[in-house]
Amino acid sequence: MLRIVIVDDEILIREGLSRMIEKESSLFRVVGHFPDGQDVLDNLPGLEADVVITDIRMPVVDGLGLIKQLKLTRPHVRSILMSGFTEFNYAREAIRASAVDYLLKPINKEQLFELLYQLDQEHQSSLEKESLSRKRLLHSCFLSESPLPYPAGETDLPLSCYATFVQKGGSLEAAAERIRQHPELFCDWISVQERMLAWVFFYSEAPDYGELDRIARLLGGAGERNEVDTAVHIGFSRIHSGASELKTSYEEARQACDLGLYADPVPFYAAGYAGEAAGGIMEAEDVLHGSSLAEQLQLLHIPGVLECVRQCFEQLKAQRADIETIVRVCNQLEDTASREVHDYREIRDKEARARLEAQLRTCMSFSDIEESFVEAFRAALEQVYELRSEMGGKAVEIVKRWIADHYSEHAELNTLAAMVYLTPSYLSKLFKQETGLTLTEYITDVRLKNAKRLLRTEPNMKVHKIGAEVGYADPAYFNKLFKKVVGVTPNEYKKWK
Repeated sequence: MLRIVIVDDEILIREGLSRMIEKESSLFRVVGHFPDGQDVLDNLPGLEADVVITDIRMPVVDGLGLIKQLKLTRPHVRSILMSGFTEFNYAREAIRASAVDYLLKPINKEQLFELLYQLDQEHQSSLEKESLSRKRLLHSCFLSESPLPYPAGETDLPLSCYATFVQKGGSLEAAAERIRQHPELFCDWISVQERMLAWVFFYSEAPDYGELDRIARLLGGAGERNEVDTAVHIGFSRIHSGASELKTSYEEARQACDLGLYADPVPFYAAGYAGEAAGGIMEAEDVLHGSSLAEQLQLLHIPGVLECVRQCFEQLKAQRADIETIVRVCNQLEDTASREVHDYREIRDKEARARLEAQLRTCMSFSDIEESFVEAFRAALEQVYELRSEMGGKAVEIVKRWIADHYSEHAELNTLAAMVYLTPSYLSKLFKQETGLTLTEYITDVRLKNAKRLLRTEPNMKVHKIGAEVGYADPAYFNKLFKKVVGVTPNEYKKWK
């Protein structure tokens, strides 16, 4: 829409021209008509115009003076000069003052509208170019950790201040259509993730809270029948100015929008402004501090693991954590599982984790986020448990065979566990279940059995040599251990046999 101002000291000309223009097309809207150039300049702070059609001969500030002032203060405004005078000097000076054209009175209707349609096309093209530039800026500020630098001029915002809104859920297309029905609203929007938009509404003067709340409800479609079964969260920022504050305004709006995760399950929820968001950002380490998660994972005790996870979510809920904090904690939980349970990272690869994160971000309530994560976590752990149950017997047999062949060597629990792709704690638990002995007890038993064999079959072999042969380099320790387990010393056993 082309916003037009008409300036002429003759009221009949002003009103007649205004009626003729607005009757021609809905593309043209006369936003004001004034008797003098000074009146236009006095109203400039609140006057938004794209084209000024002005007479050349007027009291106080004439048409040429007005055009020159507009060039200084509103360079984007296009000017059309009209006059009954045909002297070339007027036309030449008007062109030098950047008037678009010079029209003679009486105004030729076809010539006027040909010019206005041309200006409207140029205006729309300019708006699209400016909008594209602003959207590039919004993408950089909202979606990049380090916003890209833009050349001077490209970061200029159209009005003096703005507020950012984040909309999650609902009908995004319907929201855009509702905004289009309010041409007085000046805004840009971009998609920031699946089913989530970020809007920036620009203002010449800072609006009050009531106006921001009205826009939030307009975006969400509050009161509309077709929104009854559709949940939607809206959050908005404080008033900001300048491109350097865009990132801050987006974070405020996003965190306010996340308050909807903790709302009652109503179809529409206007989360409110940034001041209502949870204070401070929780760190994943703080949530996991003091948890026995690692120990429960090592034992693969699934009920214990899930209880630790539930406790983490209780802390998140108590603090009304935003989605970014929740996702960080979920990632930390999976990182811990991958570190403590070797098979877990094979089942939950990067693609699986990315899919779950995307799913969590689209959830419309905290309970849905918790349920989705816990079920995915449980399923992965149960899959690990099933795999281990299938290979449990094999794992113990592999370890037993290795001990039989290498009983004289020092056996590290971590090395044995890695050999059969189990955690050390789980291998210990499994070995005890299968053999009734701990690994240390089993190795001692194998060594002493071989020591007794050598004592029986090698009568000329020194006792300390036999001890070293089965893995005990310290003779005193070998003698002490042998007597403790067998009941007699090695020498007594040798004589007795």
